[in-house]
Amino acid sequence: MIYLALILLLAPLVGTLLLLYIQNRSKRLSVIISNFSILLSFFVSIYLLFLYFNYNYLPETHDVLIFADTKLYYLAFGLYIDSLSLMMSTVVTSVSFLVHYYSISYMKNESSFNRFFVYTNFFTFSMLLIVLSNNFFQLFIGWELVGLSSYLLIGFWTKKESAIKANYKAFLVNRVGDIGLLLGLCLIFVNYSTTNYAEVFSLSNTINNHDIEIFGTSFNMLSAICLLLFVGAMAKSAQVPLHFWLPDSMEGPTPISALIHAATMVTAGIYMVARLSPMYALADDVSLFILYIGTITAFFLGLVALVQNDIKRIIAYSTISQLGYMTAALGASLYSLAIFHLMTHAFFKALLFLCAGSIIVKCHHEQDIRNIGGLRKFMPITYMAFLYASLSLIGFPLTSGFYSKEGIIDAIGYYDYTIPYLMLLASIFTTTLYTSKIFFKVFFGECTLHDKNEKENDKEMLIPLIILTAPSVFLGLFIFDILMSGELFGSALASNALVIDFYNNYVTNSLHFFLHSFLTVNFLILVLALIFGYYYYYKKSFNISVPKFVSTMLEGEYGFNNLSSKYIPIFQNLFTKYLWKKIDILTIDNGLINNTSAILDKISNKVRKFHTGFIYHYSLTIISALILLLLIVRMQY
Repeated sequence: MIYLALILLLAPLVGTLLLLYIQNRSKRLSVIISNFSILLSFFVSIYLLFLYFNYNYLPETHDVLIFADTKLYYLAFGLYIDSLSLMMSTVVTSVSFLVHYYSISYMKNESSFNRFFVYTNFFTFSMLLIVLSNNFFQLFIGWELVGLSSYLLIGFWTKKESAIKANYKAFLVNRVGDIGLLLGLCLIFVNYSTTNYAEVFSLSNTINNHDIEIFGTSFNMLSAICLLLFVGAMAKSAQVPLHFWLPDSMEGPTPISALIHAATMVTAGIYMVARLSPMYALADDVSLFILYIGTITAFFLGLVALVQNDIKRIIAYSTISQLGYMTAALGASLYSLAIFHLMTHAFFKALLFLCAGSIIVKCHHEQDIRNIGGLRKFMPITYMAFLYASLSLIGFPLTSGFYSKEGIIDAIGYYDYTIPYLMLLASIFTTTLYTSKIFFKVFFGECTLHDKNEKENDKEMLIPLIILTAPSVFLGLFIFDILMSGELFGSALASNALVIDFYNNYVTNSLHFFLHSFLTVNFLILVLALIFGYYYYYKKSFNISVPKFVSTMLEGEYGFNNLSSKYIPIFQNLFTKYLWKKIDILTIDNGLINNTSAILDKISNKVRKFHTGFIYHYSLTIISALILLLLIVRMQY
């Protein structure tokens, strides 16, 4: 299995290197190499899943390449194979392959066609490196490579100023999170003397009783480590307050939006916390913090989506909100439910973004939904795909999103997290409302197409929509029972007992959960939101006057837009100017370098007077020095 896992990991990297070699010689060859490398990884991940579950393999970790093996530290490149890493690999490679296939048509007129697939293949490899790592050192390398890949992809259009600013913002915000991640990894290495997952997990209980003192205040060592690692996850998975880079990442090509927002970059933080669940399960204080960060993100960023009009930005804020659900599940120690929603969300969110790309291409790259309408009859495949993806997003009963999202909400309520539960219930209303806004405005009303007789889109763009519809609707139903009963992830995730208890005492089975959902407050809120959206966005039966300060606050994303675009750059400029003038010029240049050279110049001028060029002067100096040396030696004895 280790050798198969190596093929799974390295196939996209080999594809990247081959694409770099051929450059722009042939678009057809670029397509074949890029798609085949990802498809190979997908088939291998499916085969590994089959082997793992059918032959009852135990989790396996193996160091493939050892970099250093000393008494002080041990660094290696290794793979960790269990149900969690294999399920995650399957999700990443399947969505990535469909996005690659979709991009054949979407990017066909781009002059940098080959460069696009170089970036996407490398992006997929970087994510798989995170997923299959068996140690923190390798995790960090994959983490940084994902950040680099996202920077390149968001700024793919190098002559588009907004794209350059967006990738710069994404890069900087993620570097802030990476500081926390790096500090956490340093604490792990210092306290555990290892970076291997299995060894750290086995030692977590011992270090949980240790304290660390920071600025005179004592903190639990394990809690400090978990909190610092979560700072990295907050940035990567766009949680408040490190979320504001994600909407701007829409400046990249739409397939990239699907790749970043569905199964790769933004899910890395969720995956990392779930992978490290044996540590987080022991840090109750950090888990409570994670729970509230997730619920705040889910509710308040969902509200921001209501005032957006760019179709991609609405879906982007939807992504942030759904990541909040996953983070809340992590904070409640419902790790398997968080991964469950990660998996279902990957498919229906990729489907939403690819549908948005289909709409944008059909409407000649118009993204404002106020200028789009009446596409239902002229884009039937996109319409149906968007409908099913929307139903899954809002959690309509029987869809994949229903089983994963409602499972999180009900489980948090079941374990009496009252405030998070109420905030997630309110998020159902906002999610349904902004989804209805897109759906009714884009597909109903007066048609805005110039040429209504053109084909819907190329088959390369429509086939992925059809394929993604199946898991968006049925995946949740198929894996719900085995996941909730603890059979899917087993010992890969900690605190599975919480989910199993919730399943046995509240859910019972998927059919009962489906039937019971019609009697819950969740369904009532969903129906009320659908009715409200229908009469407000479609029938336009009434208008709502929102106070100016509320709309301004939401449009400005609670001040984060000004913070990131105005105040932080101003502070950064002032701070760097201070460093330049006071530290660089005054202290280093004038203080150290110039003053040192001046002192040395004075000394050399004084010493130079002793170099007269006369032999008798040198002889006198040598004799005097010898006499002085003899006197010193004599005095000692």
